[in-house]
Amino acid sequence: MTNSNSYSGKKTIGRIPPHNDDAETALLGAVLLRNKALDDIQGLISEEDFYQKCHQLIWKAINGLHSEKPGVTIDLVSLSQYMRTTGILAEAGGASYISSLTETVPSSTNAAYYAEIIKNTSIKRKLLNLSIEMGDKALDETEDVHHTMDELEQKFSRIDINSGISTCIESGNLISKVMDNMLAIERGDKSIGLSSGFRSLDRCIGGFKPSELIIIAARPSVGKTAFALSIAANMAYGDNPVPIGFFSLEMSGASLMERILASKSRINMMKIRNGVMDFETKNRLMDTASFLYDYSKYLIVQDTPNIKLLEIRSQARLLVRQYHVKAIFIDYIGLVDLNPSNANMPRHEQVSQISRSLKQLARELEIPVICLCQVNRDAGKERPPMLADLRDSGSIEQDADLVLLMDDQSKRLDDKGKIAQYEEELEYSENKSKLLVRPIKIIIAKQRNGNTGAFRLNFVSDYVSFNEIEAF
Repeated sequence: MTNSNSYSGKKTIGRIPPHNDDAETALLGAVLLRNKALDDIQGLISEEDFYQKCHQLIWKAINGLHSEKPGVTIDLVSLSQYMRTTGILAEAGGASYISSLTETVPSSTNAAYYAEIIKNTSIKRKLLNLSIEMGDKALDETEDVHHTMDELEQKFSRIDINSGISTCIESGNLISKVMDNMLAIERGDKSIGLSSGFRSLDRCIGGFKPSELIIIAARPSVGKTAFALSIAANMAYGDNPVPIGFFSLEMSGASLMERILASKSRINMMKIRNGVMDFETKNRLMDTASFLYDYSKYLIVQDTPNIKLLEIRSQARLLVRQYHVKAIFIDYIGLVDLNPSNANMPRHEQVSQISRSLKQLARELEIPVICLCQVNRDAGKERPPMLADLRDSGSIEQDADLVLLMDDQSKRLDDKGKIAQYEEELEYSENKSKLLVRPIKIIIAKQRNGNTGAFRLNFVSDYVSFNEIEAF
């Protein structure tokens, strides 16, 4: 089989884009000779992966006939009749050309290999087009460089080397997908969503779902970061660890790790910070640090302050490509900046753009994006926080698929208008010492595909972590 990919080798005048006519004709002929080959390759390539227009039309007709009349054998007669009916037979070369496709097929069992060749040349053409577009935009002085980089990077991430399936999906395929997913969950082969590590939360939401934007909101000092970090640590260091990306805009990565060490070792964080502890406590800390170090690849921290939205999007794509992260945390949305060109925009409009962009990012990467958010300072003083209390923009409520509000009832105003903050002392059985524990109400204020409700978790201030209430 000769390779007609004339784009390789030295630069010559009149080069044409990468393609392989022999692989295209061999693949189409293999399907006509052996219909089972279609099932093997249908998800590997799409119509646009073929270079020749006539081959695009033939592949489209093969899939159309297979979809509309699944019981019909696809051969020269049935395919020619179908294309004649749809009015594309002549444009595709006529029945004589379709007949010629089966005459030079080396082996009908190599269809998957032919599909791989076609896919690779298709990717090369897309990369070529993208490089040309990149050059054009780089020379255009009217283009904003930051938006250009984000747009091109997004297009690059969409060049998927494993799949060429069109984003247009027949409803029948969606039904099959939903049923297969349900049966896999029923068998225990697949989880409903990414577990938070908290049974109370997972029972209410079924885990964090791909492509969803999740908002965790509360007043300052209630424990948003501690809650998010507890969930991230459960995911990264749990029984079934998964890679997690954590964008910390408010505190350093070292401070985050101090909290995780305190939580996992059950050691007061101030002892870790001050470096004052007895021999037994120090050994426990060393053992915990060794364990976390072995699983360090599962938690990737980005702690650049004042990071721009476009940088977050770029870094998130990198985390998915390079580290295969399954969820991204952002602490917090109020510290995310737009580009300098948008600096004069009212803050509520900026936050609207940010929340909309983070929702798009979750869908693009097909992972949950968990973003922390402040609520208005008055919320929680006289009543529990509500969706309307989300600070800076109503778009956050609109864009989010799931909103968790944290309510610390100990911060309610008393009869004199003062905050009567308290922490309840509970005895921790392991070392008989007193722990300061504060029950926090987690309110599911919005769940796009589920019910609202509430449950409680204990916030252990000594360890700066959250635990199930029954754990004490």
